[in-house]
Amino acid sequence: MSIAQPTRSEQRHVLVTGIHRSGTTFVGAVLANVPGMGYVQEPFNPDLGMQGIETWYPYVRSGMPGEGRYARLVERLLAGKARYKKRPGRHGGILRWVGRKLFGSRDYLQYLMSTRFFGSKRLVLKDPIVSLASEWLHRRFGMKVLVLMRHPAGFAASTARLGWDFDFSNLTSQRPLMDDYLGEILRPLDAKSMAHHERAGLLWRCIYTILEEFIRRNPEMKMMKLEEISKQPLSAFEEIHRFLGLPLTDSTKKLIADSTSPKNPPDAPDGQPHSLKRNSRSLVESWKRSLDPQNIERIMELAGPLARKYYPRGTGE
Repeated sequence: MSIAQPTRSEQRHVLVTGIHRSGTTFVGAVLANVPGMGYVQEPFNPDLGMQGIETWYPYVRSGMPGEGRYARLVERLLAGKARYKKRPGRHGGILRWVGRKLFGSRDYLQYLMSTRFFGSKRLVLKDPIVSLASEWLHRRFGMKVLVLMRHPAGFAASTARLGWDFDFSNLTSQRPLMDDYLGEILRPLDAKSMAHHERAGLLWRCIYTILEEFIRRNPEMKMMKLEEISKQPLSAFEEIHRFLGLPLTDSTKKLIADSTSPKNPPDAPDGQPHSLKRNSRSLVESWKRSLDPQNIERIMELAGPLARKYYPRGTGE
């Protein structure tokens, strides 16, 4: 069963995006808890997402070279016809290994269940990697877009803890992206020679410089800070659900309470970077326990004036 492109407001698909490690997994899971909502996990992930995507943070806009190819990929994705790349290895036990043999990955099975097996009317696409194409997805495919922002130091600490880094050639090799937005930011700098925390601050600036402009131009794209959601999760999700035209059910309220409880650990367990159960209030400034003040100041410097605009005190507030 395929999914027709939505035409009415209440049928429009939802994109949850932002920089990676900004809470998109948690928010996407909460939204997918609404009856009738399907869930699509990072279809634009070059390693594990749909076939045909090879670039981290691809930039897509109307009229640019390659737009047609991306449009065809998205059309197939929404129609339940995309193919995902296979997850390598045998980690996770025999059942997961058998699942990978049959379906390639758990993400692909979940995608099939949302689009073919159950044919959900609306999809929640959880994907930070497609953030630089979010305006295009909103305008061309009518998606409602929720952008999540996280403190630059929080992003830096989280990626450092997981051993995640970023190759800026993914951005500099995209000429339209450099011409439209990032040339003045990236051309004078040598990201390769920077420390991890410096690259994190610089990447934060690149991503949110563009996303803020997208949101300024498009009233139906909304930004929320992860810190706001973490401190007042229920009221934050009430606002999010109103924006997206989704009901906030008792089941969803329970999921929010269980996922953000003070009884939960502040950090994800080792080997589980997408764990949903966290002490959300403790998470807000957990980065202060792992970063020294000099590194925090350097992160904020490279994140630029935009970081001080959203985090004027330098904290999660």
